[in-house]
Amino acid sequence: ELFDRIAAVDAEAAAAMWIGTFHSFGLDLIRRFNDRLGLPDDPKMIDRADAIALLEVEAPKLNLRHYKNLWDPTENLDKILAAISRAKDELSSPSDFEALATAMVAAASDPDLLIEAEKQLEVAHVYRRYEELKAALRRLDFGDLVTLPVKLLNEHPDVQASLSEDYAHVLIDEYQDVNRSSVALLKLLRPSGEHLWTVGDAKQSIYRFRGASSVNLANFATDFEGADGGRLVINYRSSDEIVKTFSRFAATMNVAKGKDSTLEAARGASGNVPQHCQVDYAV
Repeated sequence: ELFDRIAAVDAEAAAAMWIGTFHSFGLDLIRRFNDRLGLPDDPKMIDRADAIALLEVEAPKLNLRHYKNLWDPTENLDKILAAISRAKDELSSPSDFEALATAMVAAASDPDLLIEAEKQLEVAHVYRRYEELKAALRRLDFGDLVTLPVKLLNEHPDVQASLSEDYAHVLIDEYQDVNRSSVALLKLLRPSGEHLWTVGDAKQSIYRFRGASSVNLANFATDFEGADGGRLVINYRSSDEIVKTFSRFAATMNVAKGKDSTLEAARGASGNVPQHCQVDYAV
């Protein structure tokens, strides 16, 4: 009987736990609340290749000048889509992007700055048309998987309140890799920050191409007022020689300046001294 009761508790705990990435969690919310977002029951994704093909057909109507490439239109369209993806990471809508680009054009003080501003304005116009085309097909792209849940929770307080209650405890690993849209979604789920735990290392922030920044880690106590912080000092993976080498290198990194980054190796020494070898590359 005792084992049956333990099994029942384990089953209940497992059913109440959700594990995944921000984007997989966002897709789950989109599917569950598709009606609130005006989407079909199981919205389909559009990948980068399909998105390029969609814009390539539309290219003659986009009035591109700086991004016009008659030899290979797909090359510049890919660059534009990358910029659109970054805009979504920053929760910048087509209107927001256009307003910023227009301000850049007005503030441009030399020809080079003006060209760059005009390029951003072209991206803004393509961004708007891309969203229209995608909406007509009722498709989602990768950036939508976080921006749409943010929109959902902002525009539907009942959904936000319900989800905040459902996900009473939240743990985020690799917090240095979150971007602005991810932080916005997290703040809507746990607005008070209560029962929220995060683990991260600013020295491992490697996803800058999609808006991740160690600044988000540094701003955690500001985003969630009253948060407590601590530092892990024991390394359980590597030998003492590797840990000490890393600790010396970490002290020179910009994100670690003025901070104690030293670690201790639980495994002790291996007897092998790390070596840095450089070799010639021959084709």
